[in-house]
Amino acid sequence: MGLHYCIRLRLENHASFFGPGVEQILLLVDETGSLQTAAAQMEMSYSKAWKIIRHAEQELGFPLMERHVGGSGGGYSRLTPKGRDFVNRYTDFRQELCKVADGLFEKYFNAGEQDEKD
Repeated sequence: MGLHYCIRLRLENHASFFGPGVEQILLLVDETGSLQTAAAQMEMSYSKAWKIIRHAEQELGFPLMERHVGGSGGGYSRLTPKGRDFVNRYTDFRQELCKVADGLFEKYFNAGEQDEKD
């Protein structure tokens, strides 16, 4: 049958503010040390990435990133300790949710296919 499922996990407060896209931006910032580089790798404008991060920070009530502008050593962005903890918890939650969903999908759809083939 070729069935599969798709879960897109979003966190909401007053509105949706954190999902796979924000997670990816922050993980790339952590990897590259640059919001501009992270945005470019996602084929997103820097201003859009910055707006998304600011919105998430406003909803959460704490900064996700530290930003240091230019200077002789160059600028950089990095996750705050609280931001890193939040991203790690979101990632762990998403991965665990997917494992549970895989089991349920197998139970309700793939196991049924095996019964029909017998």
